[in-house]
Amino acid sequence: MVHDVPNRASMVASGEEVVMLDTREAPQQTPKTESAPRSDTRPWLQDRISRGWAYGLVAGWYGLVLLVQILEPDPAAEHGMLAVIGAVLSIVFIGALLVTAIGLGMRQRWGLVASLGTAGLLVADSIACPLTGHHEFGAFIVIQAVGAVALAGTSIRALLKA
Repeated sequence: MVHDVPNRASMVASGEEVVMLDTREAPQQTPKTESAPRSDTRPWLQDRISRGWAYGLVAGWYGLVLLVQILEPDPAAEHGMLAVIGAVLSIVFIGALLVTAIGLGMRQRWGLVASLGTAGLLVADSIACPLTGHHEFGAFIVIQAVGAVALAGTSIRALLKA
């Protein structure tokens, strides 16, 4: 048999380079689509809000915390891990309330976001409190939950209007 191409063994022996052609199809590359550039939220959060929204929410928080402190009954169950969780939640709530007061006092939009988060925490606490047996369900829980939902709604309304 006569071939026009020298065989591989003679090519390797003579030191010539053997090149294999790849006949498989190359995978098609999909063009990368760039997502829309994200706008920086920092300027939005630092926008000023009206005096009415800021000081109205501060007054609402002050009134609710004062009323809840007056109405809060002694805990039904205050022992073990429940006491630790209650203490941690109290510290987190006071911290969130402080951040809210600072943001609203500075009349910046992030104060409204903090107010919404604080209200969400208080709503969760209002639900967890009777479920864990910490407090019995009663007027205290209802007033706390309704007040927190009202402040959450007011914070959302202020965010949409400001």
